[in-house]
Amino acid sequence: MTTRLFALLCLLAGGSAFAQTPAMCTSPPDVAAWPESHEAVAAAPKNHKVIYETPELRVLEVTVLPGEREQAHHHQWPSVMVIDSRPTYINYDKDGREFKSSVQAQQAVELPLMVRLPAQAEHAIQNTGDKPFHAIRIEYKKLCAR
Repeated sequence: MTTRLFALLCLLAGGSAFAQTPAMCTSPPDVAAWPESHEAVAAAPKNHKVIYETPELRVLEVTVLPGEREQAHHHQWPSVMVIDSRPTYINYDKDGREFKSSVQAQQAVELPLMVRLPAQAEHAIQNTGDKPFHAIRIEYKKLCAR
């Protein structure tokens, strides 16, 4: 991990107020009913590794290898995702239908790329590139009132 990326992650993890935006707190109304068994670490443990956790936040390392399709999963909390390796990939919804995400629409971007995300319904990506997809995802467990 580069020094610049590590410094950015430390800053983001240290202050949830810095990360909050109204769009991040716009979650589907049924998010509390999403099954725990479909949560990212439980449903796709090969691709989501917990590297730090407190009652307020959780930091995940997300890796999807070339040619791999991760298991469908959801993210129940809003987050900041720092992507440092971004090959081509396909997004799928819980029913296996392809869709374009707002992150995917940003084709020519400088890495690392930081995106703020609301809770995300079940999805999966398939890495169609020749290098791993890699990101650090900082999930804010208590950022938004439910």
